[in-house]
Amino acid sequence: MDSNLPNNHHRSGSDFTKVFRDFFGRSKRSKIVQGGREMSTLSKTLIIPNEVTDTLVSVPTRSHSEDLCLFSESPHYIVRIAGSGNVDEFERILREDPSKLKVANPAGLCAAHTAAARGRVAILSLIAQYNGDLNIEDKDGWTPLHHAVRNNALKSIEFLLDNGVDDSRLTKQNEAAIHLAVLHNQLKALEFLLSKRPDLVNLGGERGKAPLHYAALIDNVEAAKILTDNHARLCQKCDAGTYAIHVAALNSSNRVFHHLFQIAKSLGYKTENLLNFCDSENHRPLHSSVIGGFRRQPSSNSNQMFSLNNLGGNIEAVEICLNSGGRIDDQQDDLSTPVHLAASQGSIEILKLMFNSQADLKLKVMRMTDIQGMTPLHKAAMGDHVDVIEYLLEAGADIDARDVSKRTPLLVAALKSSVQAVCFLLKQNASLIYRDDTDRNLLHFAIIQNLPIETIGSILFTRENFRTLFDQRDTDGFYPIHYASREGQVNVLTTLIQHGAEINKKTNQRQSSLHFAAEYGRYNTCRQLLDTPGFKRILNEPDKLGQTPLHLCCQNGHTRVVQLLLHKGAQFTKSYEGNSPLHEAAAHGHVSTMNVILQAHAHLINATNRLGMTPLHLAAAAGYVDGVDLLMTKSAQFLTNTDGETFLDLAIQRKQKEVCLTIIAHDRWKEALDLESRKYQKPLLGLIEHLPECAPILFDRCITESHDDRKHKEFHLIYDFHYINWMDTKNIDGKEYRYPMLPLNMMVKFGRTNHLSHPLCETLLRQKWLSYGFPIYMLNLSFYLLFLSLLSYFVITFPACNHYDTPETNHAKHFCTNSIFTSFRKTASFPQIISIWYIVLYCFLNFILEIIQLVQDGREYFYDIENYVQWTLYVTTSIFTIPFLFDQSWHFQWVAGSISIFTAYLALLFLLGRFDIYGIYVIMFLEIMKTLLHVLSLFSILIFGFALTFCVIRPFTQDLDPSNPQHLLMIVIKTVTMMLGELDFERSYFENTHDHHFNIINLIILLLFAIIMPILLMNLLVGLAIGDLMQIQQNARLKRLATQVQLHTNLEKKLPQKLLCRWTKNEFIVFMNKSICNRASNMFKQWISKPLNTNDVLQANDECGNESALFIEFYKQKRRQKDMQRQLEKITDLVRLIVQKMEIRTEIEGDDRTTGGKHENFLKAQKIRQTINVARRFSRVRSSNGSIPHIFEQSEKV
Repeated sequence: MDSNLPNNHHRSGSDFTKVFRDFFGRSKRSKIVQGGREMSTLSKTLIIPNEVTDTLVSVPTRSHSEDLCLFSESPHYIVRIAGSGNVDEFERILREDPSKLKVANPAGLCAAHTAAARGRVAILSLIAQYNGDLNIEDKDGWTPLHHAVRNNALKSIEFLLDNGVDDSRLTKQNEAAIHLAVLHNQLKALEFLLSKRPDLVNLGGERGKAPLHYAALIDNVEAAKILTDNHARLCQKCDAGTYAIHVAALNSSNRVFHHLFQIAKSLGYKTENLLNFCDSENHRPLHSSVIGGFRRQPSSNSNQMFSLNNLGGNIEAVEICLNSGGRIDDQQDDLSTPVHLAASQGSIEILKLMFNSQADLKLKVMRMTDIQGMTPLHKAAMGDHVDVIEYLLEAGADIDARDVSKRTPLLVAALKSSVQAVCFLLKQNASLIYRDDTDRNLLHFAIIQNLPIETIGSILFTRENFRTLFDQRDTDGFYPIHYASREGQVNVLTTLIQHGAEINKKTNQRQSSLHFAAEYGRYNTCRQLLDTPGFKRILNEPDKLGQTPLHLCCQNGHTRVVQLLLHKGAQFTKSYEGNSPLHEAAAHGHVSTMNVILQAHAHLINATNRLGMTPLHLAAAAGYVDGVDLLMTKSAQFLTNTDGETFLDLAIQRKQKEVCLTIIAHDRWKEALDLESRKYQKPLLGLIEHLPECAPILFDRCITESHDDRKHKEFHLIYDFHYINWMDTKNIDGKEYRYPMLPLNMMVKFGRTNHLSHPLCETLLRQKWLSYGFPIYMLNLSFYLLFLSLLSYFVITFPACNHYDTPETNHAKHFCTNSIFTSFRKTASFPQIISIWYIVLYCFLNFILEIIQLVQDGREYFYDIENYVQWTLYVTTSIFTIPFLFDQSWHFQWVAGSISIFTAYLALLFLLGRFDIYGIYVIMFLEIMKTLLHVLSLFSILIFGFALTFCVIRPFTQDLDPSNPQHLLMIVIKTVTMMLGELDFERSYFENTHDHHFNIINLIILLLFAIIMPILLMNLLVGLAIGDLMQIQQNARLKRLATQVQLHTNLEKKLPQKLLCRWTKNEFIVFMNKSICNRASNMFKQWISKPLNTNDVLQANDECGNESALFIEFYKQKRRQKDMQRQLEKITDLVRLIVQKMEIRTEIEGDDRTTGGKHENFLKAQKIRQTINVARRFSRVRSSNGSIPHIFEQSEKV
């Protein structure tokens, strides 16, 4: 018994001597700490040499006194002592540290486990005295009671049960102690458990299995007898709905099976009741006995209880059931009888046994059908069991019986690839006239399942009416020759043709066998068909869609088949949709096929279908780059379809980026980009809207170099503005509307402003600015500067207090002493009068211009902040100046004048933003202002909060009245100035402390204000400004370019067409190596508009060229990889066909049959699955150390 105990690692005498010698040998070389106590421990352990000889464990890499470690210092020492039964040492350890009872050794066992396993009751008593857990679990969920039962330690079992341990606790495998007693054949422990706990006899374990189920599982008849003697219920189900009688029958546990029948009789039950027990699938014991295919016999291996012998059915159990009254016509849920099950497994001995025992039911059962309408003969034919088929036929089975799908056993055998069954049934004159519910006959199934035609044909073609099979078609209109052509079975096709099959048969889709062979690329099949007399009738015959075999093979890219068909005289006809074979090849991207077609019939390159689509349209719409490149290289015309769409329109509409890049990189790119588009007007506009990443590549192509030698004197760059400087004109109601620079405006509209920074776009904007933008804006700026100068002169020279004040407005008499207005005409000088007239005239003209601009721009006019500044300027200036013309001067005029002079300089800021040198700073100023307003709109809450707080405590002066709006505004402004750091602490708080009524709260609010507003809020605003400034610097250049586009667009809408034609050019040349003739002129131009660095442009062109070359190389490698992948797939298919023809069973196929292909290969893999199922059941039986028992290992060997 001790040999099976867990963690009992015995050492031989030589091992003990080695440890003993090693201990004293090392003690000579090092100093032993606490020698007396350790030697006493050693003397105790020497008393029981067979149990704890290895109490010393050497620890490497220790120095001096620590070279040796005693096992008593190990945390696992208590587990070993508990197993040894040394009560004194164990009690000493518990007195030192009772928590060590929970310490587990590497095997997961605690002291209670080892003590219970070895029957150390005294140790268990100590554990109970120290309040130890007697239900403690190891790593597998085993309690001490499990270990005691597993090792048949009756004393431990008695002690544990008397101390109230949980006798129904389950392990991680859902097994209680009583289940382990049955599984490990511990009969004494089982009897003792039931004597103490009789209610455990029906305890459910894994999936609700009772102990009687476990006994039936392993044919443990002794345990079954003990259980039944203790009133185990025969009618108890597990969670799967299975009784113990089913488990015994299914696992060939014949001894338990026989015992259960005897017990039922002894208890007064009728055997019919036991035989009528049905599981969840309505299986009766007889069904389970037929399915069960293993017999257990005593094994020669001492570590194994039983060996397994495969019998293909439990004959002994079947015989018991039959002798006890079991009926062979009982049906389960799928209406299968035991005869059906035996026939499907090929168990002829069981069939003979059943028919001999119940001969009166033989004919009835052979006519009975299951849920699929199949008879036992169908089942035998499915499994290719020829001997069973022969036996059933001799017994009177109907050879032409039909199931619910109208299939006879012959058709079922062909469908399940049962070749021997097919041949045998043909020899037995099975009828050939029957077809299934899809109208498929024997030949259909034989070809679909790739059955050997030589084997079947040697019998089939000797039948008189075999030719009728050639002329029968299924519900899809497929004849057998169509399946042979589709699957590429050349030998079958040859055999059919030799025996009179016609090749011109048509399906419901009017497709011939050549259509299928061409569609699936069956070259040899096509060659066989084309070598058959009469092939010309099907060579160019269209199907229901008007497609010939040539269309189908071009559609799938079978180039060899195309060449074969062309060699045999195939014609290039169009389908009913107007597609030629070239259309089909182009629509599916088969370039090699397109090449073959164009070599033979180049005129098809511009053929159109009913929708006006050319092959180029279809290739571009589908995104096949190679096809588009080939057709463009072959000089395909750029036509439009019936919807007015070009091939480039389709590529843009479907966002075929690679196609568009291929078109741009082609030599005919200008021809493609010059096409008119009904949808996009110009292809470039569509690219900007849908494929913006293609636009920079196009712009790069618009910049060309003149010479290869960049050091040549005449080397120059040519900027072609033809595509980006395009203007659209429309006539509406007889009036012409112009839309200049439409591509650039589309970039602004769709947010593609990053493309505006391309050298081509920047150069265009610079040339427009130099040609007409700068002169026009300089003229406007000149008039505005004159206006601003005169306005400033008048404000400075004319006294502001020379106006009429009402009593309500004259608050500061010390400032404006004259309350009566002196006549403007009398006091004004001539320059002042001229200034007033010019200012008024300038405002009047700009009012007219702004109204015109408002009418032209419409709603967009209100989105520009500059327009609001302009209106404020002209309105306030008019209010300020016009009364002077009528010799009037009022107080409100000078209020408006103060506003007008400020807005005038603010408008000058906007005007200077038109220049490159100032534009970026103006945009940054506006963006920072926008950010500041966003932040202040939130934190103004704090400003008003502190302002109203100061209204209450009044720290500034007692004269301020918050009820007066002007005073309230002064308090708010004072709060803002304090936020900027102007606290004025000494005058407001320190000098006038006696005037303050709220002294303490006043100082607290001031301290809080000083922390929040000047420190926190101001630092926050500065941080936001600086952080946002970095982002603004990155985007300001792009926004400036977008602003320039809008400015030039507005100008070109207003300028005459003739002037624009004279000023704008579609080409600009920059000479790189010529000296500058007029340095002053160039410096002036650089101040007006900063030119591009041409070296950067050349470097960008070089990088673009390198990237293009790299892209081309990557594309070639990608195409090679795809070609290699296709070749590997073809080789794989070829090897698979070779393996199938040679009937070589690969490892993968074996795995599929055992795990994945349960439905398709059920009958052929039945015996293998039974072996695995039984092995899985026995894998749940665990040995004492938690490993898989030896019986599973033996089953694998079997």
